[in-house]
Amino acid sequence: MSGIAKEVKVEIISKVKSGTPVLKLSEEYGVSDKIIYNWLKAGVEHSASALELVKIRRENDQLKQIIGVLTLELEKTKKNRADIIRLITAKLPLISKKLLCCLFGRSRASLYYCPTREEQDIGR
Repeated sequence: MSGIAKEVKVEIISKVKSGTPVLKLSEEYGVSDKIIYNWLKAGVEHSASALELVKIRRENDQLKQIIGVLTLELEKTKKNRADIIRLITAKLPLISKKLLCCLFGRSRASLYYCPTREEQDIGR
């Protein structure tokens, strides 16, 4: 910040935060855009308090638990997805099977796969 007054720096940072593009401000004030980005980066870095850290960790643990539950539920329903896709295509034949398989995370081959009697017995 050799030749730039603190007031000008604060003004540029406030304009960036209000939505003015950095490149426009760098041209307007004759300051490199990299310098402006460094100012913004320096302003963002701050240490969190112990209470904030505990709160964030607790929230992170809760989110991990939610993801775990959703993953288990997703695994339970994987077997039924092909049946759901078949049902939808029977009711709405104009909907693309490719699109439905993409939405449900299945391959199109799974729609046409019919297990033999022996494979069904092994799966039990």
